Amino acid sequence: MNMTTVIDDIKMGLGLQTVALPFDEPIENVIRKSLERSIRTFSRFAPLIKEGYADRSQLRKAGREDINLLGIYFLPEFLCTTPVSYADAFIATSPGQVGEVTTTTFTVGSPFVGFGSYYPQDILNATVTGAAINKYAGVTSRQPSSKWLGYNRIQLFDFPDKCWIRFVVKCEHDLSGETIQESQVESFMQLAELDLKRFLYNSLKNMTSVGSGFKDIQLKIDDWASAEADRNALIEKWEGRYYIDDDDLIQFF
Repeated sequence: MNMTTVIDDIKMGLGLQTVALPFDEPIENVIRKSLERSIRTFSRFAPLIKEGYADRSQLRKAGREDINLLGIYFLPEFLCTTPVSYADAFIATSPGQVGEVTTTTFTVGSPFVGFGSYYPQDILNATVTGAAINKYAGVTSRQPSSKWLGYNRIQLFDFPDKCWIRFVVKCEHDLSGETIQESQVESFMQLAELDLKRFLYNSLKNMTSVGSGFKDIQLKIDDWASAEADRNALIEKWEGRYYIDDDDLIQFF
């Protein structure tokens, strides 16, 4: 999304290019500040998705030595250039790997350990041996998983001590607006225009005199009076629908 184009479109859409508003700075700066607030709100419903790889041994532990065994780490810094709202982690064999790795007692160590005999005692012995091999290799039969703790912290469960990790994070869009996709611009513009109308209405409604252009501005103020209610309706609509496209919010019963 190009911020300059958005500002020009908003000025044209609201007719601000023909009205001299009583601000100490250019109207473009006022619109830009309003857009930054809109970007933060919009990111709740259509967050920026980032992916990145990191060697577990290079991750920075989040906490004192006595809680390091909990597997709590800070996310890599390159994924936290904007505020993060959620993160997940997947095991990977190397940076750039497509898909996740499945680590079980059947696939790690010897693929035949524990599955090479039909005699009960042999199966038991092989299973114990297989578990020992996997423990030595640093993996378990449980699938690696993670828990987002907030504040750029994530907890890793059942990840090997030595492995690459693929992180997928949801975060706020850059305030430049460049990370908002063109397919999302129309939805963003709905919110942006209502945010600006609400700000202008709240800023100007109590002014009794703003110079020779007061009558023209008064007409605009009347038009912007419903911005608060319209914005609340839009947010309520988005809150009722955005989870449908978010796999992390889908629950199965």
